[in-house]
Amino acid sequence: MIIKECEIPLKVHMIEALMRRLPPDHARQPILNLDIKKIKAGYSGEYRVLSTLNALPEKEYLLFHDLRLIGSPFPFQMDILILTSYFLLIIEVKNMAGEIYFDNTFNQLIRTNTDGKTEAFDDPILQVNRQRQQLLEWLKSKKIINIPVETLVVSANSSTIIRAENRDINRKVIRKDSILIKIREFKEKYKKKILSTRDMKRISTLLLDEHTPYIPKLLESYGIPINALQTGVYCHKCYAFSMERRLRKWICRICLHSSNDAHISALQDYVYLVKPTITNSEFRQFLQLKSPSSAKKLLTSLKLNHSGHTKGRVYSLRSIIEDRTK
Repeated sequence: MIIKECEIPLKVHMIEALMRRLPPDHARQPILNLDIKKIKAGYSGEYRVLSTLNALPEKEYLLFHDLRLIGSPFPFQMDILILTSYFLLIIEVKNMAGEIYFDNTFNQLIRTNTDGKTEAFDDPILQVNRQRQQLLEWLKSKKIINIPVETLVVSANSSTIIRAENRDINRKVIRKDSILIKIREFKEKYKKKILSTRDMKRISTLLLDEHTPYIPKLLESYGIPINALQTGVYCHKCYAFSMERRLRKWICRICLHSSNDAHISALQDYVYLVKPTITNSEFRQFLQLKSPSSAKKLLTSLKLNHSGHTKGRVYSLRSIIEDRTK
């Protein structure tokens, strides 16, 4: 049973907002386009692996996608975590085309593209082993002990050629189509039931409650000043920042498309790119809205948590993107 669904990564929505808010000819657009393709490729691989795992008995296997926990000494993220009564399994998914080579001498993964270009990446086996150690520490902090934790690196691309120095690597690195066979092997290995159904529910709730999504500071990481962003309300029909507030609606001055809630997507962009709180003044500036009273009515209608009074009121925008961050 999938407990934490496979969802498009938050960073995809953030980069899309940044690309939308930058001029089309901005110098960072090609880099952003390349990065979003890489993230989507990774997500696509994880989705395919989870689809394969759907064949597992629902009551016996609880599946979590893209789980990030606060560990020691730093947070750790797992592509897929499987919780059973007998063992836990962490899966690191790789969705790379071409040929990948596991270099044990320098602990790196070398990928050769179909065009012959070679790139080096961190060793995913070391990566998933670190996640295992941090998960064990996290479980210990919750008084959950003596539960075995296994790890796998799964290649989601059926056309990928896998090579390695160490012949034993096939115990840790497998293709997507072999994953159910490997899980059956783990089940044969661990015959002693460690967790009751009640324990499973408790741990599942703990994992969901303590999931902490990573929200990167995109402008900072790409070296983009905030004044480079285009302000205004975006028209989803003609793709211009041309929406104006008239007669309690947003109307595009170019194509005349109308919307009741176009301000919500603008606020999502604001959270992704600027900060998770906003004042009436900041709201008007970012949405190019002249009327303070109209701004107040729109913010009030969203029933946002807030602090302060009158002009100093600060609204929290967390609920605007809540579905995408939990």
